[in-house]
Amino acid sequence: MDNVSVSKGVFAHKGAYKIGNRQKKFESGNYFNEPWYLAYEETWTSIQKATEDMRSNMFQQILDDLESFVSKVKEKSIEQLENEIQTAILLTGVNVPDHAIMFQRIVSKLKPVTKHTAVIWSRDCNNINDITEESLYQLMNNKKDEKPYIKKNHCHMRALKLWHEQHCQTNDPLVIMITDFESCSPAVLHDFILTLNSYSNTMKFVLIFGVATTLHAIHRSLTYDVTSKLNVRVFHMQTQINILSHVLERTVFCTNIPFKLTGRAFQLLTDIFLFYDFSVENFLESYKICMIQHFYANNVNSLCCQPRMIKDRISSLTEDDLSEIKKLPSIEKYIQQLKTEKNTDDVIKSSKWKEILTQLLLEFHEYMDRFLLTLRCLHDLVSTLPNAPMGKQLREYYTKAVYMNNLRESHEYKECLQLLGFLSKTELLSKLNSLITIIEGSKDSAMVEVRENLRDHIKVIEVASFEVKATPIDVVSTGEKLSRLQLKEKLLKMSQMQSRSPYKQAQHDVINYLDQKVFSVYLINPNHVPANEIFCFSDGNLAKQHIRGSLRAAIHTGLNDPHVYLNCGCCKLENDDAIPSTLPDLSIIYKLHLESRKLINMYDWLQAFLIIIDPENDAKEQRNVDPKLQARFTQAVAELEFLGFIKSSRKKTDHVKRLT
Repeated sequence: MDNVSVSKGVFAHKGAYKIGNRQKKFESGNYFNEPWYLAYEETWTSIQKATEDMRSNMFQQILDDLESFVSKVKEKSIEQLENEIQTAILLTGVNVPDHAIMFQRIVSKLKPVTKHTAVIWSRDCNNINDITEESLYQLMNNKKDEKPYIKKNHCHMRALKLWHEQHCQTNDPLVIMITDFESCSPAVLHDFILTLNSYSNTMKFVLIFGVATTLHAIHRSLTYDVTSKLNVRVFHMQTQINILSHVLERTVFCTNIPFKLTGRAFQLLTDIFLFYDFSVENFLESYKICMIQHFYANNVNSLCCQPRMIKDRISSLTEDDLSEIKKLPSIEKYIQQLKTEKNTDDVIKSSKWKEILTQLLLEFHEYMDRFLLTLRCLHDLVSTLPNAPMGKQLREYYTKAVYMNNLRESHEYKECLQLLGFLSKTELLSKLNSLITIIEGSKDSAMVEVRENLRDHIKVIEVASFEVKATPIDVVSTGEKLSRLQLKEKLLKMSQMQSRSPYKQAQHDVINYLDQKVFSVYLINPNHVPANEIFCFSDGNLAKQHIRGSLRAAIHTGLNDPHVYLNCGCCKLENDDAIPSTLPDLSIIYKLHLESRKLINMYDWLQAFLIIIDPENDAKEQRNVDPKLQARFTQAVAELEFLGFIKSSRKKTDHVKRLT
């Protein structure tokens, strides 16, 4: 009898609502004209437009192919189809929430060809009746604004045939999309396809199967007598990993978007994508949450904008906002350096501070452009090395660069430099030319200098030979006694003194140049650059609380300290152990239950509750309890049981058992 409820009665509560009284509409905040909100809205609009353009470009090819496929079916007569159902197998990859958007795009793309489409999910395929009724209902009621042509429980194949004769032309195809093929019952699909095939001599059916694995899933699920009635064509979609890479190219790795995710926050979002849901839509929603946390109620971060708008944004800030900027850790450190260099405390007077701030923000934009360009060069240089020590995707390089204190100190980076020393002349020249291609479009003077230096190195490498001048080496001088360590050091020095071939020397020079003059200079962690707090969001813990919050921890916080969520003065606690009478009943019961042992005596619990609610009678035991107070206690206990903190005890009827 563990499931017996603690509460034994039902208590009515007179509500405040009266018939005729309209509820007040929710009033939105008055922050729409605030500088921080305008900056947030502008940035998010740019991100939305970039991702939408990316999706259109990526899905355009497959949408065009599906439209062409359905158009060819429409052009053919029913006799030419030879009693076969035209079927498109869409290899979508792992089933993720993003596929709902993709299939809606397919429906929109097919509208000029046919308006009769049905999108079926696995939840609609429990049995043959469910899938038939859902498919036919969507086909016959394709106009949302009009009254439904037929009720769902009246949908059957004879009704579809009659509707098709009255409302459709003979060549109009009826498209049925089954989005997650593997999740549907094979027996249900078997009967459904055979049913459609029996009517294929009077109506054109087109099936589109969304398959997450491989084409063999069709043959494993369906028997030969069913597959023989399908005329199959296969279409391939981009993988979710590639789609994420394109999204990052248009957002995080794009210089047109001033807001940047760095540090633990970026690593958290990519980890959730790779190890949890593979959903690009969820990634963008999490990205949006990070942006809201960065901009919300902080006018200082309104300076996260394009370079051309910096002066206008600074002029709109108040003196308090300008003072807040000086308190940012990176800028405070920068100010201390200025004071040390100029030996004066008047370096940031109000008149000069705006000019210094403008210069700092412009320098950060220049730094970020160089950082992203250099990161692409590093990725292009070492991503194709054996075993790819630093990874193959650009996001892996970005994660390391913005998370580690110094990228050059990592073991993977040093291993990549060693592997570059084993490249052949042809491979090295190909990689260096590729770097020049990446830098070619940059107008930055520093990047132009890097490009010219690389061209000089290429010229040297092209004419370098592989011949090595042999020189005799005296390993151990006669009569000289050396220890093992001394011999090792001497051999190391002699190997360094040994002359290299001209090619090896040129190869060594160009690798050293890239390491010491390019990567070490321009791949500095953004957190070490002044004004990074204005442009970068790296608080992974704050992002995790809103993206992957702990349900049990949130319930405990809400019950133990309601002020966190209610934000009212009566719930404010002087200390965590205090239990004022102004707290909600459920919070009082919860805090009392935390003080109890494994078994809680209901009578003692009630008395403790009454002492807090009615402190005037705390000196005497209350046997004649006010029914209203007893009802409040009983309701709060029942709610606590519903939340899973307690349950009835089988050992003692007047006790409850703690579950935490």
